[in-house]
Amino acid sequence: MPPFLVPGLGKEEASNICMNHCRAMCCRGPLLLELASEEVDSFLANGERLHVEVRLNRGMNEAAWLKFADHEGERCPMLDPDSFACRIYEDRPARCREFPVRKTPGCAISGG
Repeated sequence: MPPFLVPGLGKEEASNICMNHCRAMCCRGPLLLELASEEVDSFLANGERLHVEVRLNRGMNEAAWLKFADHEGERCPMLDPDSFACRIYEDRPARCREFPVRKTPGCAISGG
């Protein structure tokens, strides 16, 4: 479980809050998502499978990052714009699995 998840909050309850309360604020707006080198190919393949454009910026050591603002709706291209659910939840990047890593203002699952 992420280190800053509100104590006692289960996975399903946290997902419900993210999709219905804050509408995945961590996946929208002027934010960046860093992908480790071993995640890049899978992320791109998921984009192809879902028929969504993925614009990555390559970093050092084959890692990459993407700016949500570079994508339709200024959101992660893997975020469903209607349900606010992650379309690759079971295969999401480590950074997404680890969220929240600190108490984040406006994020109910972090206590922020």
